[in-house]
Amino acid sequence: MKRTRSFILGFISATVLTTAVSALAQTELIAKLSSQTFFWQNAKIELEAYNINGYNYVRLRDAAGIFGVDVEYNGTDNSVRLGEEPQQIFIPLTETIPEPTKEPEKEHIADGTDYAKEDYSQYANQSVFNDTYTKAAYNTIRQSIVDRDEIIAGNNEDGYNSKYSYAHFVDSNQTLDKTGKTISAMNSVLGSMNGYYVYHLGTEPDVVDYWKYPGYSICKPTVHSHFTPANEATDSFIKGLEGLKEVQKIEKIATYVADRIFYETNGAYKGINEIFTADTPVGGTCGSYASAFLYLCQRADIPCVTIADDIHAWNEVYAEGKWRTIDVGYYDLSRTDVFAKNYPRTDGNIEKTNFTKELLVPGSTKN
Repeated sequence: MKRTRSFILGFISATVLTTAVSALAQTELIAKLSSQTFFWQNAKIELEAYNINGYNYVRLRDAAGIFGVDVEYNGTDNSVRLGEEPQQIFIPLTETIPEPTKEPEKEHIADGTDYAKEDYSQYANQSVFNDTYTKAAYNTIRQSIVDRDEIIAGNNEDGYNSKYSYAHFVDSNQTLDKTGKTISAMNSVLGSMNGYYVYHLGTEPDVVDYWKYPGYSICKPTVHSHFTPANEATDSFIKGLEGLKEVQKIEKIATYVADRIFYETNGAYKGINEIFTADTPVGGTCGSYASAFLYLCQRADIPCVTIADDIHAWNEVYAEGKWRTIDVGYYDLSRTDVFAKNYPRTDGNIEKTNFTKELLVPGSTKN
């Protein structure tokens, strides 16, 4: 009786899937592996599913197997038969079939605790930490910066490395309907250092009990794939910086950017691809200069952050053991000293900036 009920359930499942696929046959679809966890009768099961237009689709054979229904394909009449006994296959006793080996799954459990391979915060200026800019958040992001290349090398198409043990922190102020103050601050921090490399908060796709701790976050580094045209256009320039001192690299980067933008006070923001692939200089805002400079500094492994007040944006770079102010827009107009002296503007959020600087260069804001 139980097998009959299972067959009915399996047949209904297969019918729904077949109908849905037929209805969508005329539409171009994109299928991605589903990240959801599946349970049958309260037990976790292994089920390969694909997300298409927001719905999960599984193979008929896999679905039927769950309900205990046999599925056989007959190539003679191109048919699929459900519920028939499969043909028996006999194997000589002298042959042995090795047990399939499978790497054990690594389960990520959100339990309300913080984790990092080491306490990176001990090397930082302790004055940058408080109840918003926490040590746990610092350790999470700093570990992803330290291990950036290793993580990116194993990333899948969604920017996640399933073999890497990400550090994580928990913002206890975060709820399902309200962003926590630490997560909000960290998103702003990452925004000021994102260019060629992108760091963003998130969770492992297979994390367990995340709903109990909405403030659970890891930091996932990726390479900004959108910038492929700009990457190709600037490859030779970046290669030409090899062997130069930090200050020389910074001066060349500033000049390279200034040569490709002219300042428009009321102009539109121009993006990285447009700036570096255009045949002639493009008009841009202060943000265009700052973003382009940060992008090239990251490609040249020079620590750099973007800073802003209510109406203007500029950068600071770390060179010769200290952070130095550079406004490429101002430099473009004067073409004198690339490093601004007696800079007239004031950082709109020095607390965030110092925390970001410490993430990039621990201990760099102590003096």
